[in-house]
Amino acid sequence: MKTSERHTDILNGYKDGGSRFNEWSREKLGDFTLTDWKWGQIHLRWDIDDRFVMPDGVMFGGHIASVADHVAGLTAMTVLSDSKERFRTSRLETNFFRPLMIPLAVIEGRVTNASKSLIHVEADFLNADEKLAVRINAVQVRRMTG
Repeated sequence: MKTSERHTDILNGYKDGGSRFNEWSREKLGDFTLTDWKWGQIHLRWDIDDRFVMPDGVMFGGHIASVADHVAGLTAMTVLSDSKERFRTSRLETNFFRPLMIPLAVIEGRVTNASKSLIHVEADFLNADEKLAVRINAVQVRRMTG
């Protein structure tokens, strides 16, 4: 399968750093760099700043869950083969193993199953020591526009 032209352009724009999605995510979620993507997989670097860190230096868990939804969406986008396809999150589970802290996290997202109506995504957030800090599981519901 091949990612649609529309979704390829969105993901490549995000990777290049100049898309409206980069501006939105930088303002609302943090500084992300899409370092690589292919069908069913993404790799991100998240340079964590102090806007979302609690006084003890640990990233707020609710913020991580918001980021997880963004990551699940980018990952799901890689398997959309029709430019008219869209999706919405129907389930998001966030499991915390270690705290996320400044300076960074590396995120590896993968599609574990893509059917006609659902896309299942799993992603790992690795801390600066390259240890698993968070694992998320999400389900995206496919829908068509126009």
